Amino acid sequence: MIWSKARVEFLVFLFLLGTGLALRHPGLLILAVPLAWHLALGVAFAPGNPAPKLRCERGVQPRRAQEGEEVQISLAVKNEGKETLEVFVTDKLLPGLTLVDGRPWGRGLLRPEESLEFSYTARASRGIHRFSAVAVEVRGPLGLLPWRGEIPCPAEVVVLPRYEELSRLELPARRTLPIPGTTRARRGGSGLEFYGIREFRPGDETKRIAWKAFARRGIPVVVEYEEERAADVAIVLDVRAKAYRGAAPELFDHAVRAAAALAHYLLRQGHRVGLLKYGAYLDWVFPGYGKRHKEKILRELAEAQLGESEVFEELARLPTRLIPAGSLIVLISPLLLGDEEVLGRLVARGYRVCVVVPDPTSVLLRGMEDSPEAELGRRILALERWVLLRRVRRTGATVVEWDVRQPLAPLVRRTRPGFRVWR
Repeated sequence: MIWSKARVEFLVFLFLLGTGLALRHPGLLILAVPLAWHLALGVAFAPGNPAPKLRCERGVQPRRAQEGEEVQISLAVKNEGKETLEVFVTDKLLPGLTLVDGRPWGRGLLRPEESLEFSYTARASRGIHRFSAVAVEVRGPLGLLPWRGEIPCPAEVVVLPRYEELSRLELPARRTLPIPGTTRARRGGSGLEFYGIREFRPGDETKRIAWKAFARRGIPVVVEYEEERAADVAIVLDVRAKAYRGAAPELFDHAVRAAAALAHYLLRQGHRVGLLKYGAYLDWVFPGYGKRHKEKILRELAEAQLGESEVFEELARLPTRLIPAGSLIVLISPLLLGDEEVLGRLVARGYRVCVVVPDPTSVLLRGMEDSPEAELGRRILALERWVLLRRVRRTGATVVEWDVRQPLAPLVRRTRPGFRVWR
């Protein structure tokens, strides 16, 4: 693209040349000669493609952050050619990054083996932000016909959702795994809660003998505790855009944070946890354990986006074949009419179902003026939500109704199977 300075000089040259020829005025033609020489020299000394001579390095600190944290991005463009170049470098600020300090551009005269360095600080929102290239403009000696293009400068910063630390969640699955955990297995074994007593058998530890019962009965008996095991847990994040209509994306961000908090807590308790993003697509993270699996789940949640799909418009297509029977299913969703039927079928098939419901009214009604119309709107929305959640509770699912303006941890701490937890 011809720079504006060259365009202006070329138009002035054409004007002088055309006017001089039309009026047969030699003075105007003489004035056009220096412009012609200047344009010719500008074209002759215009820089070629300097991209092979320029190398860009990008540094991002930290490469893994939580949403809301600041990220420092530094760039260094080095001239590996043999000519001096005047360069102007601009780094495109990606969506999801907000400039806080510094400037995402730099300019300077680069001699061979010299570098142009600049940095800036941005506040990052949830997501995986991938940098690919920087825009570069190289000007010639006369500054008429600069070269404009991009040079690769890749980097990636992973911004994970922030989440609360949950202290307790008593929702035992109907089926446990032969692995130590925190779910009560309804059978005697090693644990903390008293389960019962039985007759002494060869091989039992003497410290487990109930001496008072032995004295009363005359036969040795031992104390049994309820065995605690791990369980299969499937966290289902609803990414259907219509479920969040009117309250997205703020309400969806809260839903993602709730999913991250539950995954962190359940993995810390030793359970085998999987993640399913359901709505616009099916994105399934197979169940696993440990810190590495937690990072995989958090990375998937960082990339979670709302979408639409006619195939997955309803919960009826939830792929239960991926979820072992008797597992605990934790659904994070504002819910839609008709979802309660699907939840009822899941409970009937032997799943333990818990629904964390981010309340849309806590976002929709925020900032509304106090007026009779606003009060009527609040009452209508509250009545609609009450009817929907009443149907869900009748299915046997546990409902955690969450006002997103309040922390989630106290609500989860009061959760019991078959009970409704108020916000």
